[in-house]
Amino acid sequence: MVNVFVRIERDGVVGMGEASPNAYYGEDAPGVAVRLEGLGGFLAGRRVESPADIAAIWEEAWPLLAPSRAAQCALDVALWDWLGQRRGCTVTELALGAMARPVNSFATIGLSSHEELGSKIAELAGFPMVKIKADRSGEVCAAGLTRAAMPATRMALDANCAWEAVDAERVAGELAGLGIEFIEQPLPPARDAAMPVFRARLPLPMMADESCVTEGDLERMPGLFDGFNVKLVKCGGLTPALRMARRGRALGLKTMVGCMLESSLLIAAGAVAAQIMDYADLDGAWLLADDPATGWAFERGVLSPGAGAGLGAVVRDWMG
Repeated sequence: MVNVFVRIERDGVVGMGEASPNAYYGEDAPGVAVRLEGLGGFLAGRRVESPADIAAIWEEAWPLLAPSRAAQCALDVALWDWLGQRRGCTVTELALGAMARPVNSFATIGLSSHEELGSKIAELAGFPMVKIKADRSGEVCAAGLTRAAMPATRMALDANCAWEAVDAERVAGELAGLGIEFIEQPLPPARDAAMPVFRARLPLPMMADESCVTEGDLERMPGLFDGFNVKLVKCGGLTPALRMARRGRALGLKTMVGCMLESSLLIAAGAVAAQIMDYADLDGAWLLADDPATGWAFERGVLSPGAGAGLGAVVRDWMG
């Protein structure tokens, strides 16, 4: 994993942003960096005094950044951080007019052998929310073992587009009684038209991920999915993520903010969006062996706000 950090400075105030490019969306770190490096002249003299100014820059910079939503995310997050620092308030206060609250986040159990599964479940004992990765076999024994060990934990399954050939009736029977809150992206986006039939065969709430990338995908979600997963790096930053959360609620959909493998900087931006979402899946920094930033503390599945203005996060290499 190679992430890209961007630093903007004006009037002695510094804002930091981050992109976590993902090959699934045709993104890589060199491509993101090239687009961001050319923005100095574009930003010079532009007014950044309010969230509306950030939204305007988000739109106006797109021709220079396209097709990289990851680069757009990094710039957008840096502008939010800068403006919060400039005003001496948190980004949550700036964006939502309220103090940030702690956020319960899913912690992920990846695809595991039976030998690995026991230790992974034990590591998450006491966590409030667990999401279990599934594969094309449709095997859900990990969910049963997790439920047996963690009867009070909220659980979800992420099928990662892999259930095209799965017997939905069999899976439904195995999941019955486990209290699974939703299944994330069971079919690949190319099979979205099949989702109504799939939902009828496996009557659990379905959450879109790869099928809902940007704001332009939202209007077709009702009838296909019960909700969607917003990732800042795939939609273009905090600015569109907040709009997607509000529009999703108006459409009667459940909303979740997720992440890639990200440092505590970008997780802090996701935690702002989580304030108005139904679910958060923000364990990306916790999964890193060496997080290059400090920010919101992740303690046993709960994210607690960082200290200070802006995002409340600091990238270690730029502490000075």
